[in-house]
Amino acid sequence: MFCTRCGANNFDTDQFCRSCSAPLTKPVGAQGESSRPPQQPYPYSTPGQGQQQQQPQSYSPYPGYQGYQPQYGYANQTYPQQGASGRAITSLILSIISIFMCALLTSVPGMILGKMEMNAIRQGQAPPAGEGIAKAGFYIGLVMTILWGLVVLGYIFLFIIGIAAATIQ
Repeated sequence: MFCTRCGANNFDTDQFCRSCSAPLTKPVGAQGESSRPPQQPYPYSTPGQGQQQQQPQSYSPYPGYQGYQPQYGYANQTYPQQGASGRAITSLILSIISIFMCALLTSVPGMILGKMEMNAIRQGQAPPAGEGIAKAGFYIGLVMTILWGLVVLGYIFLFIIGIAAATIQ
């Protein structure tokens, strides 16, 4: 019996594929034949002890074979959604708000969230659709942090100059 998932040949009595562990479905006409034991091992079945698996030169998979579909676990999760993640959007919003408000309170978290999201996208833990938004949030946050840092340094410099001018008079 051939597996409809991977095309491997299995015993007629097997309930699961020996290659990919998919449940095997018996053909409609083969219900009565399943009671007899297999006569000899199939050429594509799992080899026994001391045997090596050999494929014939003219190997062609089962006619209904649709190809192997890899299964992804939690670690290799795929993201069917097409939108950006909430962390990327939050990064961009905080960075844009920093243009109009006290930047150090919003641009630094926006920059940090943007960098975290870019790292998560690079590692495959977040949907790649949010990469542009995360980059925009990171770079806008970086620029606004630098600009507002320069503004604060300018005020400190002017304050020191004012104190120095007052002490000279």
